[in-house]
Amino acid sequence: MTSTASPTQAKPEKKSTDPILSINFNQDAKFISVGHQEGYMFYKTLDILDSSNLHYEGENASTPFGNECVILERLFSSALMVVVSQREPRVMHIYNITNKKIICDHKFTQSILSVRINRERIVVCLEDCIYIYSLNDMKMMHNIQDTPPNPNGLIDLSTNTGESLLAYPGSTENGAVHIFDAKSLSSVNTFVAHDGSLAALKFNLAGTMLATASTKGTVIRVYSIPAGTRLFEFRRGMSRCVTIYSLAFSSDSAYLCSSSNTETIHVFKLDKTEEVEKKPEEVPEAAGWFDVINRTVSAYMPTQVTDLMTTERSFATARLPGVTKRNVVSIITNLNQNYVMVATSDGFVFTYRLDPNGGELDLVKQHKIGPNAEGTCRGPMSPGGGTDASKLHNQVPNVDDVEDFPPMSHPIG
Repeated sequence: MTSTASPTQAKPEKKSTDPILSINFNQDAKFISVGHQEGYMFYKTLDILDSSNLHYEGENASTPFGNECVILERLFSSALMVVVSQREPRVMHIYNITNKKIICDHKFTQSILSVRINRERIVVCLEDCIYIYSLNDMKMMHNIQDTPPNPNGLIDLSTNTGESLLAYPGSTENGAVHIFDAKSLSSVNTFVAHDGSLAALKFNLAGTMLATASTKGTVIRVYSIPAGTRLFEFRRGMSRCVTIYSLAFSSDSAYLCSSSNTETIHVFKLDKTEEVEKKPEEVPEAAGWFDVINRTVSAYMPTQVTDLMTTERSFATARLPGVTKRNVVSIITNLNQNYVMVATSDGFVFTYRLDPNGGELDLVKQHKIGPNAEGTCRGPMSPGGGTDASKLHNQVPNVDDVEDFPPMSHPIG
C-alpha cells in the first residue's frame, strides 16, 4: 500500500459544472485538448492558424469511461490518451483513440491531481505521492512516497527522447525544486528556485532548462538542468502579485512565455548568453562605465534592490480581451514565423504574431472551441493531422496492438 488514505477516508471531490473542464496543449503543442462535460475534443494548432472552419477529433457520451474529462493528456500525435473523469477522480484510464478501446485502468485511493506522459513514462501525481509507470507495459515502476503536500498537483516531465526528468516541489517552506530521473528511478538534484512556494514548472523541449514561478508571480526564473544553475531572471511586474497559470518555451528555447489570471501574456527573450559572449571592444565605453558603477552601487545595496536592477523585463506582451478563469499558453512555429497561442477555459483560442522586435503583439486569429462552439465539426482534420490511424500512432510502437496491451485493471493500495 502506497498511500495512507483509504477510499472511505478520502475527502469528497468537488464537481464543476463548467462546460470546459480541462484545456491544454500536448507535448509539442501540435494539439489543443479540451475536456468537457460530455467527452473530449482535440484541435490541431496548425488548423487554428490556417483554417477559418475548425475540425476536431473527439468523442461525446459514447466513451466507455463516461464523460466529465477533468484531466486529458495525449501522447504527441499518437492514438494514446490518458484521461481522468470527474465521476471517477481516482481512476486513470489509458485509452486508444483509433480503435476506441481502453488499454488499461489504474485505480488509486486518492484523487488524481495531474498526469504527465512522454514516450517512456506515465507519471501520476496525488497530493502526497507520485507514481511512475512504464509506457511499454503500463506497469508501475516506482512510487515516490511522502512528497511535500502538493494540493495543486504541480509537476512537469521532460519530453525529449531518451530522458525522463521529473520536476516537482521539494518543500512547502520555500520554492525548492526536486529533479528526479524517472528512467533510472533515482534522485538527481534539489535547488531553491524562489523564496516563496512554487506555482508553475515547465521544461523546455530539450529538457535542458526549467522555467519556474512562485505563488507571488512577479519573478520568473530559468534554470539549467540538471545542475540547477540560474540562467535567466525575468520580472513580470513589480508590485502586482498574480497567479501564474502556465509557462511555455518556444521549440528552439529562444523565447519563454507566461499566462496568468490577468489579461496580459508576457513573452521573454532568452538571449543573455549571446550578450555575454560579445567581445569587449563591441561594448560602448559609456556602457562599460555604467557597468562598473552598477556593480559598485550594488555591493552596498540590499539583495532585494539588486535583484530589481539585474532582472529583465518582458520582451513582448499580448492582451487578452479580458480576464479568464483559466488559460494555457504556447509558442507555435509555422513557416519560420512564431505565434503566441492562448487557449481559455471559456472556449476561445487567441493567436498573436510574435514580432522579432518585440513590443505589443498583434492578434491575427480568434476561434471559438469546445462543446458550445459554432462553426466547428467533428471529422478529418487537414492533411498531416487527421484521423488516419497510421498517422495517429506511428510515434508509439505497439501501443495500438491489442495483443500487446490487453484490457487490465491495476488497483493501488
